[in-house]
This record gives sequence, C-alpha cells and structure tokens, in this order.
Amino acid sequence: MGDDQTSKTQAGAGLPVSHFPKQAIIVIHGMGEQMPMDTIKGFVRAAWETAKGLADEGLPNPTEVWSKPDVRTGSLELRRITTRQSKPVQGVFPTGVRSDFYELYWADLSGGSTWNQVQDWISGLLFRNPRTQVPPNVRLAWIVLWLIALSVVLLLVAAILPDPATVGSINLWEYWPLQWLRGFRGWQLTGATAVLSWIGSSFIVPYFGRVVRYTRAKPDNIAARKNIRDRGMSLLAELHKREYDRIIIVGHSLGSILAYDLISYFWANCPDARVIGEGTGAFAALREVEKALDDGSVAAYRAAQTKLARILRTRPKPRGNEPDRRWLITDFITLGSPLSHAEFLMAANKDDLQKRKDDREYPTSPPLREVLDPKAVKAAEEAGFPKGTMELVAFPFGEKSWQLHHAAPFAAVRWTNIFDPARFVAFGDLISGPVAPVFGEGIVDVDLKKLRGQSWHFTHTEYWKLPSDPDEIPPSHIEQLRNALNLIAQDRPL
Repeated sequence: MGDDQTSKTQAGAGLPVSHFPKQAIIVIHGMGEQMPMDTIKGFVRAAWETAKGLADEGLPNPTEVWSKPDVRTGSLELRRITTRQSKPVQGVFPTGVRSDFYELYWADLSGGSTWNQVQDWISGLLFRNPRTQVPPNVRLAWIVLWLIALSVVLLLVAAILPDPATVGSINLWEYWPLQWLRGFRGWQLTGATAVLSWIGSSFIVPYFGRVVRYTRAKPDNIAARKNIRDRGMSLLAELHKREYDRIIIVGHSLGSILAYDLISYFWANCPDARVIGEGTGAFAALREVEKALDDGSVAAYRAAQTKLARILRTRPKPRGNEPDRRWLITDFITLGSPLSHAEFLMAANKDDLQKRKDDREYPTSPPLREVLDPKAVKAAEEAGFPKGTMELVAFPFGEKSWQLHHAAPFAAVRWTNIFDPARFVAFGDLISGPVAPVFGEGIVDVDLKKLRGQSWHFTHTEYWKLPSDPDEIPPSHIEQLRNALNLIAQDRPL
C-alpha cells in the first residue's frame, strides 16, 4: 500500500475501531496555578460551540459537545471534550470529521519552586548587557523590571534602617532616594515589606516559578522538566496509535514552549514516519518542499507543507507489530507566545540562540538543510533533484529511500503564531510577539494590532475570549484562531 492511499477507518490489531474520521486538538495551558479543564472549556466554546459553518446542520443540536472521561491525558481530573461531525469537505473529510479536544495539563508537575530559584532567574534576566543581550522589543520591560527590583530593595532597606542611620557624620536618610521614604513610619514600611513578601509568595513564586521550572535546565529542575515532557510525549504516542486521522497542537503562553519541544522530540522519535520512498506521492511532495526553499516563496512552501502533511497522515494505519509510518500532526498554533523572546528566555544571547538552531537543537521553519556528502549528491541527482544539489532537508536512507533529518518537523507541520503587540508594557500582550524573525519565515505571524488596532488593556489571557453578546460579529482574534485551526479541513489559505 503506497504513501498516497487514504487511511482506512479500520484500526490496526488491538486498536479501537472508528467508523468516521476523527481529529485530536491538544491545548496546552500557560504558566500559573491553572485549574484542570478551565482552559479547554473556554477554548472549545470559542473554537466550536459558537462557530458558524462548521457543524453538520442536519444533525440534532449540531454544535453540542460531550465531556468524556479519558485516561490518556495522564490525569483523572481531565476529560476529553468531543463534538458531533462537521459538515463534509470533499477531498479532505468527505463525510465530515469529529473533533476531540484534550488539555495537556502540567501545572501539577511544575510546582515546588522556591523564592531563591525565582530570584536567581530574575537576576539572570536583569544582569545582562542591555545593548547586546536584551532585544529591543523587551528593553522597556527590562527597564521596568529593574525599577521594580530597585524599589523593592529600597523598601527593604528603609524598613530595617534606624532613624537616625548615621555613618560617621553622615545620616543616610538625608540622601536621595531614601529621603522621600523618611516621612513614613516604621510600621508603614514594615507593612509595605509584608505586602511585598505576600505578593512574592502568593503570586511571583507560584506563577513565575513554573517558568523557572520548565525553561531552565538546572539540576533541581531536571526531574520536573522530564515529568512534564513525559506526560506530553505519552499523550502524543497514545493519540498517534489509536483512532485519529489528524492532530492539531495549540500552545498558549509558556505552554507554547512546551508544545514546541514536544513536536521536536516526537518527530525525532518517529524515524519510520520520516522515511520517504522514491517514486511515491510523498517523495514528489518532498521535492516540492525543496523547490519552494530554492525559490524562496513562503506561499509555495506552505502549500508544499500542506501536501506533504496530508500524505504522511493518510498512510495506512499499522497492523500488528508493523511500524507506524504515519505523521498526524499537521498544525502548530501559538497564542501569546514567549518564543518571540527566545534569545532572552531560552539562550544567553542572539549568537547563542543561532548556534542552537545551527546545531539542530532548536528546529526552524523551514528546516535547516543538511550538507550532502558526494555519494548523496549523486543519489539526489538520480532521484530527480536539480543537478548540483548540495543541501537538502533529507538524506539517503537505504535503497531508493530518503529520511527527513531529526530537526525537520516543520517540513510537514504548519506553524501559525497569533500575537498582540504591547505598548507601554501594560497594553496589549508584552509576552507575545512575532516568531518568524526568530524561528523562520515559514511561520505565519498574525498581528492582531494590524487587524483591529492597539489594545488598551492587558490581553495575554484573551486569545479565545468571546464577546458578551452572542450575536456580535466575532472579533478578529476569534476569527484568526478559527482560521488557524480550520477544524473541518486541513487546507486553508495563508
């Protein structure tokens, strides 16, 4: 059975039987003390229940959903939310498709950070050269962070200084910036210090401690990082081997970094899915990907990605002990993603980030190409690549076969990033930003500010927030989210 054959609804031996096409949407929450199911319920309402033109109107209660127990998420606190069938789309899902929404919940695995760990992380951000190690788009926030840190230090010093506080003949209270605090009484300064301590223990450590827990590969964080990734990898493996025909991954905030890692690791751990035989439809699609890279056309590259992804996901489902040659993840959607600030959060500086990408540690879209050895150059010419081809995203792998390298998931996974530029730190979403300049021009950045103007409130948690009036035309952020998901078909325009 060839690469172009559409997958059967009959699952392999020992797997459940699905009588209709199904797709899984995995939503990964961001930082903070999230409650199980809080994120996904609002997300499903925005993506499916209130959307028009998706459901099969011939069914009763066409946008109805069900919440079902499902142990594949790794926690009995979580449930799978499943929909009715969508309306049919010829050429993709001609009988419609059902969607199962899963929440990858990881807040329970990322707790336990201490104030010292958070302080160490914040210090690492503060003590950087602002000209070479702080990107321009976060420089104002970096300055604000410094002002906050200095204010906290001043309050702490003022709370413990006696009055008068003399060094020789010098009274420290006479000097700016302590002078303006002298009018406060001791109990007021002590109270302010207590409030700051409460904020630190109740907000900063629980929220930003999770950032430290996941983004920093330090000895006391390794176990937590492993447990978080293991839960995500297990979910992907379970969904991949069962009844699904397509997987979409959505990452919000810090969850987008976790999602990015999971796609990278899962792709590297699926060697059979990355092997493509010459003379197949998948190989023709691979050649289109390479041609788009030669031409430098983003539109052509996205079209080639779509074609390759469709062929890889519709390979036959494995039977018995057969290797699984399918790759089901077609789309990666990031919302309010700090990946825009990767050189600030995930690397020492811009050069360090670039080296990590060059070393294939951080996959890019489009993928970096491998330099072929002389024998591979000859094989590439015989396989139909242009004469003199020296670099490809794949390399010869056995007789008349090629394998995409381990850092090339975005040859088949489309990446859409929705962000809301900030102004004066507090308005819009400071955490978000464009990702294409960081991880490659194959990413489609959706700038909400260009679509509906500057936000004048903090919007980091509003990427799937619905208007209070159900009859109101969906705002641009909801429209863009639905367009990126495209639940009823794999194909969509840029």
